Amino acid sequence: MIKKKISLIPRYNWDYKFSDFGKAFVAVFGSTINSEKSFEKVFDQKPILTTSGRTSLYAILKSLNIPKGSYIGVPLFSCPVVFDAIRQADLIPKFIDIELDDYNLSVSDLKKKKDLLSAIIVIHMFGHPADMDSISTICKGIPVVEDCAQSLFSQYKGRYTGFQSTASFFSFRSGKYISAGEGSAIFCQDPSHYESINKMVGTLAEWKFYQEILHCAATYLKSTLYHRPWYATIGYPIGRRIDKKINLTAKTGFKLNKIYKSDWRIISERIETFVPKINRQRQNAFHLLENVRIHNAFLPYEREKCHSNYYQFAIRFKTSEQRNLVSDYLLQHGIDTAKYLDDVVDIVKEQYGYNGDCLNAERCAKTVLVIPHHYTLSAQDLDYIVHTLNEADRLFRDQ
Repeated sequence: MIKKKISLIPRYNWDYKFSDFGKAFVAVFGSTINSEKSFEKVFDQKPILTTSGRTSLYAILKSLNIPKGSYIGVPLFSCPVVFDAIRQADLIPKFIDIELDDYNLSVSDLKKKKDLLSAIIVIHMFGHPADMDSISTICKGIPVVEDCAQSLFSQYKGRYTGFQSTASFFSFRSGKYISAGEGSAIFCQDPSHYESINKMVGTLAEWKFYQEILHCAATYLKSTLYHRPWYATIGYPIGRRIDKKINLTAKTGFKLNKIYKSDWRIISERIETFVPKINRQRQNAFHLLENVRIHNAFLPYEREKCHSNYYQFAIRFKTSEQRNLVSDYLLQHGIDTAKYLDDVVDIVKEQYGYNGDCLNAERCAKTVLVIPHHYTLSAQDLDYIVHTLNEADRLFRDQ
């Protein structure tokens, strides 16, 4: 049991090594980051860079010149930092329900609420592309913003997510696919709107030299604590204590800054060669799909004509009790998991006056469990995860 605890498999993949720290540290002393062309090579567009996904969303919303107090449609099943960015832009989140099969925005619920909306945020949840054709048809005349924080290199009908809307943004913070520490990129198809966003982002503050140094060191330290054996002995216990004492989604706002030089150094280097890692994680997901046998649970899948990056592997259980039993069993056997968005309903009721009309989202918040399947895991790790999941199902099948 001690060995299992020490070798605890982390729920997320913070792929940031000492060599990355070295490159990032050197970048702090380097010249302007705007000389990098990696994103233009990959996406054939120049990105607008900010320090975080929520800063990017804020900049996009402000550039739309939407009247204060207007409603912005957003899936309820979403990280609450998205809601915070809407509020910081002096706008109001209007919650849209989701589809149970892919956790993305419900087209039918959008139809009911679209007349109230001044813009809509589409989140490609867990890397699975949303139904952009239907959403675009419903939202004619309404700006559509793609949140691609989880969908890097996912494709909808042969096109990358992020390029089928008014504007989009990606996130590269630690725990996301690139895991650069922080950082975000905005893309926009309309030249005039692009210039509006770019002008707004141009007013954001630069990080001071000492802030760059501290961020660089903190990114490496936190990433190290998210790897075995340090995760089980230090990272996981500290994380649990912080979660209990600090409400990370409270009304604290966020810093409106340009991107860290150190983060952009890592992002720009990795983006051109990252697809093979995503393909490896897709294969890990397919391995789980082929071998996991859980009764009364729903495994993820790709919609027709969609190509998911399988950023996260989410299993939806029939009940919260079943999910919690499996989660506890996996933790006891050295596998960490995430009860993804478990508290989101309480947050939106308390902070945003949610009225209880997104039943699918509420159900998923209490029954979804994210299972590790990182591209850095070994075949032995994956087989162990499969075996432990199937064993948990056998033990708790009748509960």
